[in-house]
Amino acid sequence: MPRLSDEKLKGLFSRVYNNKMQDNDCEDIKELIKRTFGNGDFNPDPSLLHQFNNVIVKTADEIAKPMVTDMLGLFANTQTQQRGNIVEIDIPRQNKAKFVWSATGTGVDLIRVEGKRKIPAIPAHLQTGFYYEPLDLVTDSVDYFRKLVNDLGAAKARLYLNKVYEIIAHAVTGGKIPVANVLSGDNLTIAQYNKLASTISRVAGGKTIFVADTLLIDYFLDQLQTSKPNLLTDRVREDILTELNPAEIGRTIAVNLVNPFTDETNSKVELPVNKGYMFSGGTNKKPFEIVEYGGMRQLTETDIEDERVKLKITQDASINLIYGNAIGVVTENTAVSL
Repeated sequence: MPRLSDEKLKGLFSRVYNNKMQDNDCEDIKELIKRTFGNGDFNPDPSLLHQFNNVIVKTADEIAKPMVTDMLGLFANTQTQQRGNIVEIDIPRQNKAKFVWSATGTGVDLIRVEGKRKIPAIPAHLQTGFYYEPLDLVTDSVDYFRKLVNDLGAAKARLYLNKVYEIIAHAVTGGKIPVANVLSGDNLTIAQYNKLASTISRVAGGKTIFVADTLLIDYFLDQLQTSKPNLLTDRVREDILTELNPAEIGRTIAVNLVNPFTDETNSKVELPVNKGYMFSGGTNKKPFEIVEYGGMRQLTETDIEDERVKLKITQDASINLIYGNAIGVVTENTAVSL
């Protein structure tokens, strides 16, 4: 098997991932992984590893696009631009906010927008760490390859979500999200939940979306079953019995976060299980404006001790909170935990 160009390698990766392998693709991916990571008999060419990671990140970037668009599209207007091509965001005349919260650098900066109709969408340099075990690829090439692509795609989605949650937290403490939009306490009720949903719908129009961990979704869903059974349609009752993640709670549509365990004892997860967010599903006032500049990039390093392959994943993007009053934050302090 001769060394493939990036374009041909990307074609191979795409066919393997999408289970559309042709002719010798299965053997080619196994041979490529063997050359890239070795089989214990020789030290592989490090340039092959760099090429492999570059192309696998590009493949994962394509896989992540619909994932990111579907999730971020619930609460943000999104667009993609080339790196260096800085665009401007229109600030509607009716927007009464005097500040925009923006993800720039390592923190969250305030940009004064009073009297302006546009602001530049300055990109922040988002980054995260990632590693994988070469031996897993060598011994189970096709299946672990697909898993690696999926994990990288999920890592990109987390890049955006983590920054969005950081901006929301700063906006709450800074008073840019109204107190009436923050529901926090012990043993929250479905009545309080519905009141917040009504507030968000009144501000931004459309069906309200509730984004949270499944445990918090189940907490409010359980109340709906016991306290107000008349609100349950036959279809919703069927969902409760047959679906892992029911789709409706009161006046909202619930969307569960992908929140995997981060340890071997199933005691820690990436995101708080007791915190959720409400956004309008309409197009009137999406609170965030997100501009992605270029694609996901990587830097590679091999750990000398354990031989794990480490990647630093970076993405340039502008993330601006325009309508703080169109976001609801729900925190159940005591009744929801792992």
